[in-house]
Amino acid sequence: ADSNDITATTIDLDAVTQIGATNAITTAGTTITAATTGVDAASIDLDNTIAATVTLSTEGATANITFDNTGDLTVSGAAAQGGGTIQITANEDVAVEGQIVTVDAGTITLTADTDTNNDGIADQYRIFAAGWGLSGNYHETNTITEDGKGGYYIAIGTASHNGPTAEHTLGEYSKFGRRGRNFASVKWRGCTLYCDPKGKLSPFCFGFRMHNGIHQDSAGNLWCGDNQGDWRATTPLYHLEKGNFYGHPSALVWDERWPEDKDPLHTYREDLEAYNKHRTWPSVQIPHREMNRSAGEPYEIPKNFPHFPGQMLLPDNNSKRITRIMLEKVNGKFQGACTHFLNGGGLRSGNHRIRFSSDQQQIYVGQTVRGWGKEAEGLQRITPNGNEPFDITAFKITPQGFKITFTRELEKDLAAKDLKFKSFTYQSKWTYGSPQENITDNQVQSVKHLSAKTVEVTLDKFKPGRVYQLDLEELKSKDGDEIQNRLFYYTANQLP
Repeated sequence: ADSNDITATTIDLDAVTQIGATNAITTAGTTITAATTGVDAASIDLDNTIAATVTLSTEGATANITFDNTGDLTVSGAAAQGGGTIQITANEDVAVEGQIVTVDAGTITLTADTDTNNDGIADQYRIFAAGWGLSGNYHETNTITEDGKGGYYIAIGTASHNGPTAEHTLGEYSKFGRRGRNFASVKWRGCTLYCDPKGKLSPFCFGFRMHNGIHQDSAGNLWCGDNQGDWRATTPLYHLEKGNFYGHPSALVWDERWPEDKDPLHTYREDLEAYNKHRTWPSVQIPHREMNRSAGEPYEIPKNFPHFPGQMLLPDNNSKRITRIMLEKVNGKFQGACTHFLNGGGLRSGNHRIRFSSDQQQIYVGQTVRGWGKEAEGLQRITPNGNEPFDITAFKITPQGFKITFTRELEKDLAAKDLKFKSFTYQSKWTYGSPQENITDNQVQSVKHLSAKTVEVTLDKFKPGRVYQLDLEELKSKDGDEIQNRLFYYTANQLP
């Protein structure tokens, strides 16, 4: 069997020692015969096969071997009962070096690093995992990230009432899931899935609208943003944990813990108090108009990048902005502050993905329109100019206010009049976005200088469960540079 792909209906294995990665069995119903010799464990390698049923005959004894694209095998027939030696293995090491992993509307596909005719096009494509639903609606995004152990996390977005669904849908259908502005009518929509190294899928967490991008940071924490809209008061950044509900009720129809006869949209529209208790709140709530209109994929700044290493960047695909996020853990949970990393400055809109160069010194931004903006197709490269920006580099909460650290020494000591704070809340519900509510001015009671770069601010009426806005005056550094950002928001879910 010297050909790259075996497509014949009958294959004689008498003289074959191995069918391997370059000899993929691709025809369902293939009959493999070995008339005079047994078939040993090294003879058949199904790593690169597409789901099929193979009939194996060994000296008159027949076994039917059914396998699917996850590597699960079922063997039956006379040969399986002892008429011959039949051993078939599937290698668990799927994501080998050189493969390209893509996720599309309904599958994860592995593209092997095989180009036998040197035409620049891969010769092998294999469905590695499938099983989530597809209604045909344009809004059903699918994004992927590695878990670092051979598996993947997959963000499966919901559909939108602004677009139709197909007459015939893929996957299990839910009548409750079909309701609402954004809906999860087919299996696992609005969920984050886990795909193990063998391609087996399972729900990881629930309750997303359109989490356009998913990222695992250097410490193993899993992150995503989401799109402001129904059940999304503003743009969120979420820390994902197994089994949690993140606020969009449509996806609850795919949570086996939710009662089958209970409509989640109706349930929580009638009881926002119960809804707020059930959901996991965003680690950071990012004001929609002021900071980030439509979140792309969050991405950690690597340790060798010259500015703000370890912090998070969140691109805005509906504006010419990238948000910078300063996270901390309070009582074991993430929360933190946000400001602009870039706001204009030659950046186009349509910003969906961020990656760093191999030396971690440059940023590449992937852009596409999706119908929401202009000047938004292609790649842009961001190169630091060598100067340390004068900005806030750390924004941490205290029991009475905040401790704020600047990148450079201040020109002069800050006074209360240099910092203006207010706070507000958001209530996610069925409406498209929600306004800031319960707005309160928080007077600066004291400013204590801990060092030439760090101040501690005490506020009145300071309490958890609010977003705090800081407006700075036109500050200057000791060497005369103006502050880069004057607007900041801190999400105070808890006080230390």
